[in-house]
Amino acid sequence: MRKKHTAKRIGLYKALVMLPDRLYPFKTKVQGQWVRGVRSYNATFARYERMYGAGHYGFKLDAYRQLFHLFGAILFLTIAAYFSESFFGGSHAMYVFLAIAVLFISFQEFYLHRRMYQQLWKKGIVDWLTWCVPLGIYFFTHLR
Repeated sequence: MRKKHTAKRIGLYKALVMLPDRLYPFKTKVQGQWVRGVRSYNATFARYERMYGAGHYGFKLDAYRQLFHLFGAILFLTIAAYFSESFFGGSHAMYVFLAIAVLFISFQEFYLHRRMYQQLWKKGIVDWLTWCVPLGIYFFTHLR
Protein backbone atom coordinates (compact mmCIF):
# COMPACT_ATOMS: atom_id res chain seq x y z
CA MET A 1 0.00 0.00 0.00
CA ARG A 2 2.80 2.41 0.83
CA LYS A 3 4.41 1.96 -2.59
CA LYS A 4 1.19 3.16 -4.29
CA HIS A 5 1.26 6.41 -2.31
CA THR A 6 4.93 6.93 -3.04
CA ALA A 7 4.38 6.28 -6.75
CA LYS A 8 1.51 8.80 -6.79
CA ARG A 9 3.66 11.47 -5.14
CA ILE A 10 6.52 10.83 -7.52
CA GLY A 11 4.08 10.94 -10.43
CA LEU A 12 2.69 14.29 -9.28
CA TYR A 13 6.19 15.69 -8.76
CA LYS A 14 7.31 14.54 -12.23
CA ALA A 15 4.13 16.00 -13.76
CA LEU A 16 4.89 19.37 -12.16
CA VAL A 17 8.54 19.26 -13.22
CA MET A 18 7.55 18.35 -16.79
CA LEU A 19 4.76 20.95 -17.07
CA PRO A 20 6.96 23.44 -18.99
CA ASP A 21 7.97 20.66 -21.39
CA ARG A 22 4.35 19.78 -22.16
CA LEU A 23 3.22 23.39 -22.59
CA TYR A 24 6.16 24.45 -24.77
CA PRO A 25 4.49 26.82 -27.27
CA PHE A 26 7.25 27.14 -29.87
CA LYS A 27 7.27 24.97 -32.97
CA THR A 28 10.29 22.99 -34.09
CA LYS A 29 10.89 20.89 -37.16
CA VAL A 30 11.31 17.22 -36.20
CA GLN A 31 11.79 14.62 -38.94
CA GLY A 32 10.32 16.96 -41.54
CA GLN A 33 7.22 17.88 -39.49
CA TRP A 34 6.52 20.99 -37.45
CA VAL A 35 5.66 19.98 -33.88
CA ARG A 36 4.86 21.73 -30.62
CA GLY A 37 4.72 20.68 -27.00
CA VAL A 38 6.94 18.04 -25.49
CA ARG A 39 8.32 16.83 -28.86
CA SER A 40 9.36 20.37 -29.76
CA TYR A 41 10.84 20.94 -26.30
CA ASN A 42 12.84 17.70 -26.40
CA ALA A 43 14.17 18.43 -29.89
CA THR A 44 15.21 21.95 -28.87
CA PHE A 45 16.83 20.66 -25.68
CA ALA A 46 18.72 17.96 -27.61
CA ARG A 47 19.94 20.57 -30.09
CA TYR A 48 21.22 22.82 -27.29
CA GLU A 49 22.90 19.89 -25.55
CA ARG A 50 24.72 19.01 -28.78
CA MET A 51 25.80 22.64 -29.20
CA TYR A 52 26.75 23.52 -25.62
CA GLY A 53 27.25 20.19 -23.84
CA ALA A 54 25.32 18.03 -21.38
CA GLY A 55 23.06 19.88 -18.98
CA HIS A 56 23.08 23.18 -20.86
CA TYR A 57 19.66 24.50 -21.83
CA GLY A 58 20.62 27.48 -23.95
CA PHE A 59 19.21 30.96 -23.44
CA LYS A 60 15.79 30.31 -25.00
CA LEU A 61 14.93 27.24 -22.90
CA ASP A 62 16.50 28.71 -19.76
CA ALA A 63 14.43 31.88 -20.02
CA TYR A 64 11.29 29.85 -20.74
CA ARG A 65 11.83 27.61 -17.70
CA GLN A 66 12.65 30.58 -15.46
CA LEU A 67 9.29 32.13 -16.36
CA PHE A 68 7.63 28.96 -15.07
CA HIS A 69 9.69 29.13 -11.87
CA LEU A 70 8.68 32.76 -11.38
CA PHE A 71 5.02 31.93 -12.01
CA GLY A 72 5.30 29.03 -9.54
CA ALA A 73 6.78 31.31 -6.86
CA ILE A 74 3.99 33.87 -7.31
CA LEU A 75 1.35 31.12 -7.27
CA PHE A 76 2.89 29.67 -4.11
CA LEU A 77 2.86 33.08 -2.42
CA THR A 78 -0.78 33.61 -3.32
CA ILE A 79 -1.89 30.20 -2.06
CA ALA A 80 0.25 30.41 1.10
CA ALA A 81 -1.10 33.89 1.92
CA TYR A 82 -4.66 32.64 1.48
CA PHE A 83 -4.08 29.59 3.71
CA SER A 84 -2.24 31.53 6.40
CA GLU A 85 -5.05 34.10 6.67
CA SER A 86 -8.03 31.78 6.18
CA PHE A 87 -7.03 28.73 8.17
CA PHE A 88 -4.45 29.97 10.63
CA GLY A 89 -5.90 33.41 11.33
CA GLY A 90 -2.77 35.48 10.92
CA SER A 91 0.34 36.24 8.97
CA HIS A 92 2.65 34.33 11.31
CA ALA A 93 1.90 31.09 9.48
CA MET A 94 3.06 32.76 6.28
CA TYR A 95 6.61 32.99 7.62
CA VAL A 96 6.54 29.27 8.39
CA PHE A 97 5.31 28.55 4.84
CA LEU A 98 8.12 30.71 3.42
CA ALA A 99 10.78 28.97 5.52
CA ILE A 100 9.51 25.51 4.53
CA ALA A 101 9.40 26.57 0.87
CA VAL A 102 12.99 27.84 0.91
CA LEU A 103 14.17 24.61 2.56
CA PHE A 104 12.28 22.45 0.05
CA ILE A 105 13.49 24.48 -2.94
CA SER A 106 17.07 24.27 -1.67
CA PHE A 107 16.77 20.49 -1.28
CA GLN A 108 15.15 20.17 -4.69
CA GLU A 109 17.58 22.33 -6.65
CA PHE A 110 20.85 21.33 -4.98
CA TYR A 111 20.20 17.66 -4.21
CA LEU A 112 17.23 16.14 -6.03
CA HIS A 113 17.71 17.73 -9.44
CA ARG A 114 21.45 17.16 -9.39
CA ARG A 115 20.84 13.45 -8.79
CA MET A 116 17.74 12.94 -10.94
CA TYR A 117 18.56 15.17 -13.92
CA GLN A 118 22.34 15.77 -13.56
CA GLN A 119 21.54 19.47 -13.25
CA LEU A 120 24.52 21.80 -13.32
CA TRP A 121 25.33 23.95 -10.26
CA LYS A 122 24.86 27.14 -12.29
CA LYS A 123 21.33 26.14 -13.32
CA GLY A 124 20.49 25.13 -9.74
CA ILE A 125 21.61 28.51 -8.44
CA VAL A 126 19.63 30.41 -11.09
CA ASP A 127 16.54 28.27 -10.40
CA TRP A 128 16.92 28.77 -6.66
CA LEU A 129 17.21 32.54 -7.09
CA THR A 130 14.18 32.65 -9.38
CA TRP A 131 12.12 30.86 -6.74
CA CYS A 132 13.52 32.48 -3.60
CA VAL A 133 13.91 36.15 -4.62
CA PRO A 134 10.12 36.66 -4.89
CA LEU A 135 9.70 34.86 -1.55
CA GLY A 136 12.37 37.10 -0.01
CA ILE A 137 10.80 40.23 -1.46
CA TYR A 138 7.45 39.22 0.03
CA PHE A 139 9.08 38.43 3.38
CA PHE A 140 10.95 41.74 3.65
CA THR A 141 8.05 43.89 2.41
CA HIS A 142 5.58 42.31 4.85
CA LEU A 143 7.77 42.24 7.97
CA ARG A 144 5.97 43.78 10.90
